[in-house]
Amino acid sequence: MNQENYTKSKFRQVVDWLLEKKIYLIGIILVAGGVYFYQARQNQVDNSALLTSSQSASAGSSFYSSGASASRGSSAGNAQTSSMQVSSNKVVCDISGAVKHQGVYTLKNGMRLEDLIECAGGLSKRADLKAINRSQLLHDQDKIYIPYKGEKNVPASSATAVSTSSATSNNADVSAASEDSASSASGGQVNINTASATELQKLNGIGEKKAQQIIAYRQEKGGFKSIDELKEVSGIGDKTFAAIKDQLTI
Repeated sequence: MNQENYTKSKFRQVVDWLLEKKIYLIGIILVAGGVYFYQARQNQVDNSALLTSSQSASAGSSFYSSGASASRGSSAGNAQTSSMQVSSNKVVCDISGAVKHQGVYTLKNGMRLEDLIECAGGLSKRADLKAINRSQLLHDQDKIYIPYKGEKNVPASSATAVSTSSATSNNADVSAASEDSASSASGGQVNINTASATELQKLNGIGEKKAQQIIAYRQEKGGFKSIDELKEVSGIGDKTFAAIKDQLTI
């Protein structure tokens, strides 16, 4: 009986204590709940910020990639444009006839015939200045012929140092037709002061080597003063000259 009363007494004490301390218990529960919800909310905010940062980084990477591609495309375009500009700033011209060094020369765009003549070492003493216009503007692929004084069979397209372009096959055909016409007018004779190596090789007994020797002599001496002077060229003796003299003119 005493034990039972003791137990009931303790129980009442506990109940009384709980009732007395219930405000504190409720406060503890509220604080614990608040802490729990605060941490849960904070984790949610952190996860959202991380997702946003990841999306921004992805967008930035895509933008950089697009920008790099555009930059490479722009650089390639600029390089191509620059190449075209460099090409258009130059002209390549062929000059022959009464100049010291016949050949093909590359000059800046906008240069004149006088500049091309200087590149070719200047005019020879026998150049016909009245037949040329040294202020003539050069164009790419121009072919210029400077006639000699007293020269009769001057190519029609080059009599006044007028440029002829070989850019198209039509112009090449016209040039060939002009040469054939001039050749026919002179009875099939070859002008040793103006003939090319190919034309010289049409003469009997004249091969590629002798044709080059004739041209070299012509450039060195400023042209032939008579057809007999051809015998001064190395490799052309009396026999060879006799075989071709009727085919020659100056």
